[in-house]
Amino acid sequence: MKKLLFAGLLLLSALSHSAFSNDERLMTVQHLSGAASYFKITMKDDGLLSGSYPGWCADWASLIEDATYETKFYSSYSTQLPEGLIAHPENLDEVNWIANQNFVGKNAGGSLGIYTSGDVQIAIWTLLDNYFETSTVGPFSEARVDKIVSLAQTFGKDFYPTCKEEVVIILDPGTPQSVLIEVKRSHFYKCVIPEGDVK
Repeated sequence: MKKLLFAGLLLLSALSHSAFSNDERLMTVQHLSGAASYFKITMKDDGLLSGSYPGWCADWASLIEDATYETKFYSSYSTQLPEGLIAHPENLDEVNWIANQNFVGKNAGGSLGIYTSGDVQIAIWTLLDNYFETSTVGPFSEARVDKIVSLAQTFGKDFYPTCKEEVVIILDPGTPQSVLIEVKRSHFYKCVIPEGDVK
């Protein structure tokens, strides 16, 4: 009986470790046009993140193709993000707030028109990146971008998603740019956001 119990504990330990191993964690990138997000990211791993998610570009300067990459992942609330992964990690709480507002398709008010994924992507770059250009994002409005950024800076500081809300997970494939995906906190066991591949 003790041997069976010990074997079971070893198996649980192995499974727990494999949930954070990087050997089988793959992300497939699909650029979108006129959709509710900049990317569609499909994850294939050992269960922790498997599925498809709305995705956003975190680093304009690095190119990423529509392809499949091995990737590491990190919680956007981790205090141990690798140096340089995100230019301005101090603004990740604001980006989490943006991810939970579902701006795309909503009326921005007055004569501003309808929010687009381009508006949201540029707002994210404004908060997280040092430099970017806008030629690749599709339709956008500087006025709508400014409104999203202003709202995020007003209401998103120290934002932390509830179990029913989305949390931003950072995917790092190495040389290609890092990307952000929106994952329901309830996707994780007991809504505990995993740190990820932090060593």
